[in-house]
Amino acid sequence: MGRRWRAVTAGVKVFATSLCVILAISLYGWTATAGAAARPVYYANQVAVLLYHGFERPPDGPITVTRRQFDEHIRTLKAAGFQFVSAEQFRRWKRGQGSIPPNAVLLTIDDGMKEIHSVALPILKHHKVPAVAFVVYSRIDRTPNTVSGRAVRELVAGGVEVQSHTYDMHRRVIRQRDGADVAMVWVMDEAEIRADMARARQRHRELLGDEPDMLAYPYGAYTPAFVRAARAEGIRFAFTTKPGLVSRATPDMELPRFNTGVRGMTGKQVVDLLRRYAPAAPAPKPTKPSGYYVGGGLYRSKAEAQKAAQRFTRLTGYRMYVAPHPKYKPHYWVQTGRVASKARAAELARRWARLGIRYVVAASG
Repeated sequence: MGRRWRAVTAGVKVFATSLCVILAISLYGWTATAGAAARPVYYANQVAVLLYHGFERPPDGPITVTRRQFDEHIRTLKAAGFQFVSAEQFRRWKRGQGSIPPNAVLLTIDDGMKEIHSVALPILKHHKVPAVAFVVYSRIDRTPNTVSGRAVRELVAGGVEVQSHTYDMHRRVIRQRDGADVAMVWVMDEAEIRADMARARQRHRELLGDEPDMLAYPYGAYTPAFVRAARAEGIRFAFTTKPGLVSRATPDMELPRFNTGVRGMTGKQVVDLLRRYAPAAPAPKPTKPSGYYVGGGLYRSKAEAQKAAQRFTRLTGYRMYVAPHPKYKPHYWVQTGRVASKARAAELARRWARLGIRYVVAASG
C-alpha cells in the first residue's frame, strides 16, 4: 500500500510540475505578444540617426553628456519602443537589400574622444546597443584625449563600428580673404581634400585591416568637392548635422542626424524630438453616418415642434428632438435620436403609430 501511494504521489507531482511549466510558457507567450502588439509605431522604413560627441569630459561642455544621462537616453528610447540597428543593417537597408524594424535608431559618436571607450562602450555593451564611432585618424596614439589604436580595436570587438571623421580636417582656420573662423573644408580644394581622405583610408587599414565606407563631415560642413573626393576614396555614406529622418530616398552623401548629445538633455526630450519628425498619422477617413430616426408630426414653427417634442418625450419615455421635416420643408417634425438597428426603429414606429410617431428614415448626418 505504501509503495503504491508513493507512486501515485510522484505521478501527481510530475503532472503538477508539467502543468505549471505549460502555464508559464503560455503566459510568457501571451505577455510577449501583448507587449509587441502594444508597441507604438512612430515611423516605419526610416531611420533616426543620433549624434553624440563627448562623455563626462569636459564636464561643462555644451555637447558633453554624463554617464548617467547617456544610460537614461538608451533606456528611455527602448522603453518608448525605439529599436537600435547596426551600421551593417543600415547599409543593407539603404541599398535595398534588407529591412529594418519600425522606429529604427542608429547611434553615432563623433570625434573619437577616449571616453567613448571608457564611458560609452560599457553602457552600449550593457544594453546590447550597436553604434558607429567616427574618429579623426591623425589624433589616434598622438593626442592624449583621443582613443588609442588599441582602444579602437577594442571598440570594434565590443560592437562599435569605427569609421572616418577625416584624417586631419577636423579643424577650424581663419580664412584669409575675410578673416572668418571657418571649418577647414572651406579653404581646401578638391585635390587637398582627396589627399586627406586617402591618408584616412590608409590609417584605417593599418588599424583595422579594412577600409572605411562611412564619413561624418567635420562640423557638418561639406561642399560638392568634398562629396566627390570622399566618393573617390571609397566613402559610400556620409552624415551631416542637419536634423531629420533617413529614408531610402535620402541622398547617401547627405544623411541627416539628430544632435542628442546635448548637456542636460533628458531621454524624454530625445523621444519627443524624434516623434516631432515622425510622419503625421493620416487623418481617419470620414465614415457615412449609420442608423435610423423614428419621427412624425408636421409643425409650422420650431417653437410649436419643441412643445410637441416635450410631450412625446413624456409619452414614450424616449428623448425626442426637433428637426427639419424630411419631406415638407420648411416645416418641422419630431424624431428620436439615432437608432442603430432598422428592425429596432421599425418596432418603435409600430409601438408609437397611434401617437403620430410612425415613420422610419435613414440617418443622413
